[in-house]
Amino acid sequence: MKANFQTKFISENYSMLHGLKAVPIGLLLFIVSFWANEVHDPIKNYSLLIAFVLGALLFYMAIDRYYKNTFGIVIPTYSSRRGYWVTQFGLGLLGLIACWVDITFDLPISFIGLGVASVFLFDKPKVAFPLNEFSTIKLVLAICVFFVSLSPLFLGEDWWHIFGVHGTFLGISMLAGILTVIQGVIWHIFFVKSLPTTEAKDE
Repeated sequence: MKANFQTKFISENYSMLHGLKAVPIGLLLFIVSFWANEVHDPIKNYSLLIAFVLGALLFYMAIDRYYKNTFGIVIPTYSSRRGYWVTQFGLGLLGLIACWVDITFDLPISFIGLGVASVFLFDKPKVAFPLNEFSTIKLVLAICVFFVSLSPLFLGEDWWHIFGVHGTFLGISMLAGILTVIQGVIWHIFFVKSLPTTEAKDE
């Protein structure tokens, strides 16, 4: 029963479990946020930022090829693809609104942080009950980001200065990048361990 559930889970979330693809994205988010935290206005040279983006893109393409060459390709059904893109559109729209609110209004909470927490909760494989290892990890990450998003309400907006970070927006972005990398590595480990071994295939 557990093996059947695991096989079904992997087939439904095959591409999302290619966790190493999240590593360049998370690293890029962290590095760009760190760069923005250290750079001084006015910004005159964007060459370093462009190099970061190109490096992350090449890294992502190399990882994508690794997964295709090593594990093959699973083509999702139309309904699965449609549900995925609807979710991505909704989360993207939520992120844009959250960015606008954080930039426009001086509020003691981070809406972009709440948006990141929502991504951890609702992006595939989304949190579902009863909790499995995936749901537990994503729930813990979402709770961490949720409380950090509310932290200015209790600790003040300047508490990020303890870490040398100039503002909640940059702090949340760095944290999101780090957690994205951690989740990606965990997903990859589970994905590789869940696949049949070479000996099992030969049998």
